[in-house]
Amino acid sequence: MKCSIRKKDYIKIYNMTEKASPLGEINCGELCNSICCTVENKDKEDTLSDMVLYLLPGEEKLLENESDWFEIYYETTDEYEYPDSWDGEVYYIKCTNPPHCNRKLRPIQCRSFPLSPHLDKENNLHLIYDEDDMTYKCPIIGDKIELSEDFLKKTYKMWNILTDDKLIFDLVKMDSLKREKNKVDYKILI
Repeated sequence: MKCSIRKKDYIKIYNMTEKASPLGEINCGELCNSICCTVENKDKEDTLSDMVLYLLPGEEKLLENESDWFEIYYETTDEYEYPDSWDGEVYYIKCTNPPHCNRKLRPIQCRSFPLSPHLDKENNLHLIYDEDDMTYKCPIIGDKIELSEDFLKKTYKMWNILTDDKLIFDLVKMDSLKREKNKVDYKILI
């Protein structure tokens, strides 16, 4: 897969969102003991014992020489549901000691949470609460805690940049259409 977002672009995005946090100066992990990082690691006998996130196309280049806090591997696109435009390998990251990671290098999915990008029928970009297939309850989502304006602006800007890439746009569109088809109730924040 050839992504138009280059390593230097991801570096700019990571720098822009490095300090952006859903609750501003407050570490949201203090509300729930970092459940989004650790929920699936609580019971090692559980079949979901590994917290694994996929990386966006090209994002793996930022993490090539960083392996002291995670494992990285890939699967082929035919093993999971991805857009038809995705062909080849999708990289995955598994934190080895959650929630202790190099926050400066946390993946896009972590930087966005608890938000997801959503495209409406006219392909306008919105941000919604990420409630897709979660095995835990995020207090920010459940209690509708107001999000930091800085976090909202930077997350929106990040996804606006990312969805300029066709592969990433196709992924966001696929997820958005799935929500519409399944009549998932969501709230548009931006």
